[in-house]
Amino acid sequence: MISVQRVYEVVRDICNKDQKGFVTPNVFNTLARMAQQNIYNEMFSELKLATALRASGRDAGRDKSAYKMVEEDLSTFIRTRNVQIDSLVSEDLLLNGEDGAFIFRRPEDFTRLIAMNVIDTDTSVELIFDNEKASRILNSNLSAPTEEFPVVLEMTDVFQVFPSTVDGVSMRYYRQPRSRIVSTGLVDFSAHPTYSTLEIDQATGFTLFNEFDSRNFDLPEHYINEVVSEIVKMTGVRLRDTTLAAYGLQQTQAE
Repeated sequence: MISVQRVYEVVRDICNKDQKGFVTPNVFNTLARMAQQNIYNEMFSELKLATALRASGRDAGRDKSAYKMVEEDLSTFIRTRNVQIDSLVSEDLLLNGEDGAFIFRRPEDFTRLIAMNVIDTDTSVELIFDNEKASRILNSNLSAPTEEFPVVLEMTDVFQVFPSTVDGVSMRYYRQPRSRIVSTGLVDFSAHPTYSTLEIDQATGFTLFNEFDSRNFDLPEHYINEVVSEIVKMTGVRLRDTTLAAYGLQQTQAE
């Protein structure tokens, strides 16, 4: 994980120069969340490039493989969740099925579906993302879904599993990045990267880092330069400081 204290201090030193107050904790926290999301999204772009390199035979092997490195980074965000009709909790909010489907809401931290299996039989569920294709499959006498060959239609907010006799599935998906507790390193799914301070002396404004109310970045450690560069770039845009914006952009491109 990446230390939010370390990132804040580096960003502050780069941006503040001889002045104070350019990067307050509140401003930093807003930009930190955006920066982390941007870097997370970029991982999937890098995965596409690495996949193309691998397909063309130009990817390096073993530990130097670009594909392997991105896959390892993204593996941090893989979650498995079981959804069963008889054990749904309130946040799942099982919806009324239509057209013989078992329907449930997406997890709040959902980004992309990897795979889905029937819980009892471990049967793979075919993934469908196109409504038109789903309609052809459901109305076909030859390819209509069965318990042996189930399908799932991924929609904006819900998943529809066919046939409705499937009463439980196990889904693997990429979750959204959140934050990690400073003291334990465990993922805090309810919070984003946060830099918090303790005010020691109101007269002097002296403050200390508050590790109990702060949250580290939910990214691998080697992305720290990208995090700093992204926040500096956005700070430069916010302050209309072309030097900072250019510095952040230059560092980002260098990575």
